[in-house]
Amino acid sequence: MIFELTSSLVAGTLAGYAHYKKANGGTDDHQKIVKIARNCGLVNAEGKEIRIYRRTKKQSHTEFVYQMPQGLSSKQFVQKLDNFQDGLNIKKSMPDISLKDFKLINWNKNVLNQIRVILIQTRKVRKEVEISFDGMLVFKIYDKPLTDQFLYDEELLKLCKGWKVPIGLSKTGELIFNDFDEIYNLIVAGSPGYGKSVMLKNIITTLVANKTKDVKLCLVDLKGGLSFNRFKILEQVETVAKNPKEALEALRDVQDRMNNTIEYLLQHGYEDVKEAGIKERHFTIIDEAADLFDEKDAVEIVKDISRRGRGAGFRLVYCTQYATNEVLPSQVRQNCDARLCFKLQTGTASRAVLDEEGAESLPLIRGRAIYRTVEKQIVQTPFISNSFIDETIKPNITFKARGERKEVNEEGNRTSTERRSHTLLIEETELS
Repeated sequence: MIFELTSSLVAGTLAGYAHYKKANGGTDDHQKIVKIARNCGLVNAEGKEIRIYRRTKKQSHTEFVYQMPQGLSSKQFVQKLDNFQDGLNIKKSMPDISLKDFKLINWNKNVLNQIRVILIQTRKVRKEVEISFDGMLVFKIYDKPLTDQFLYDEELLKLCKGWKVPIGLSKTGELIFNDFDEIYNLIVAGSPGYGKSVMLKNIITTLVANKTKDVKLCLVDLKGGLSFNRFKILEQVETVAKNPKEALEALRDVQDRMNNTIEYLLQHGYEDVKEAGIKERHFTIIDEAADLFDEKDAVEIVKDISRRGRGAGFRLVYCTQYATNEVLPSQVRQNCDARLCFKLQTGTASRAVLDEEGAESLPLIRGRAIYRTVEKQIVQTPFISNSFIDETIKPNITFKARGERKEVNEEGNRTSTERRSHTLLIEETELS
């Protein structure tokens, strides 16, 4: 009798749950989207509204595709993103249950109590919205919000193979990497405090850990050197420049080395360092690049590295908080295949980095960014702690005097040169 009762109860609950899910969790997002658009004035002069073309349920989100009436643009809808997102999240809670919960019921224990516990599980609805245009207006409504805490740990480091560094976790749960052997140069931009410096430390730590013998680093920190302070004693770091004049000297060294490598490749008939079998890659990482613009020669060298460096194995990571067309030269933007943009103050600043608005609408969450290559994705970048960095880079710390920089000889290996007049020298003392 009890078994029949509980079986009937479970069956009824499942039927109710199925109906609830079929009704899209008690809501109809399509109807809400249309209503919000209407209330925001997104109707053309003839009174026509968006019309649903397709609705597709995917693993992490539901995609609504609309036909737009003539006279409206997708930009108008993107500008109302907050209206759509807030309108879809007005004081709702829904059961946080699934069929899997019912499959886990232990029939040898108090079944009714277990069902009661399942049914009272609720969570707040917090849907995130993306709006894009591919000939039709596309709304993506994600079932769960993107996490605002994504920690860089040992497991994440193990997933980084070759020249890959972790960029972040996407809304679909996919891990996004930037492979510097495929996507050569990267712009990192954003307002202070949202994750630029953490991302640079992430890049340096990952490369040092995974490409210990092959990576060479020229670090330009125009905030006075503090951001890269813990890296200056690594054997992979050849230069840490702390002001524009030091940066100019360091960049001249990089340019000389790049020119020598290109000449070597030309003389031996190679197309690039991959074909030549040269494993070494040289990264020039510039933090607060806007402060470099008093040194016009330095800016020209940066442009040159971004334009000619890829075949010679030279990579550029260009970071700035002042996202304007003046500090992001068109040559640098055109030659940076990837752009990672944290929150910015205005749509104008977003266009300077991404060629479109969007970064100004990112939530006030540290680490939230837009990563753009061929495609654009919103990601939560990994937070890497200083303690994790110190533990990871510790085997690469050297207290040996750093020798003069080296050039590419006719075998493609590096030998000494004479340009550098000031070389970072670290000696052990009684205070070390």
